[in-house]
Amino acid sequence: MSEAVNGPMEDWQIEGINDLSYAEITKNFVERYITPYLTTVNKKQLPSSGMPYDYYYRENGKLVNAGGHTYYSIALNNGTYLHFNADYGQSNPISLRIDINGEKKPNIAGRDTFHLYFFPKFEFEGSNLTRTQLINGCKNGVNYGSVHCGRIIQMDGWQIKDDYPW
Repeated sequence: MSEAVNGPMEDWQIEGINDLSYAEITKNFVERYITPYLTTVNKKQLPSSGMPYDYYYRENGKLVNAGGHTYYSIALNNGTYLHFNADYGQSNPISLRIDINGEKKPNIAGRDTFHLYFFPKFEFEGSNLTRTQLINGCKNGVNYGSVHCGRIIQMDGWQIKDDYPW
């Protein structure tokens, strides 16, 4: 819906890079291109790079990240949380962590939380890998698991097949 109003995603603009904080830039971007087209419960701008709640873990229980670059979070009506991360100056300056059950546990990468590049191109890392390589990466926690695991689900037409690792 946003592309129908704002044009193709690759033409969207990030404004204020030289004048605003990452948190303000991210908030402005999300509120211009994303939130008008979602039914949200709650929006939260974080004052500095951090996690919106608790932490995320790998399947083996090791901490993925106690900080991160989340600058703006949205809670959807179905309980899903969208955490927009920013690293302006990179080729994919805005990434997205999707937590399908919000603050509820287990907060494990590849199980209930998935990370992907959001802007300017919507993609999971690993698009050049075979399905077998992705499954192995997901099982072994490569790139925190959430990157490869999410790509498997995308590759499988947004379905979780019987051989999905978790």
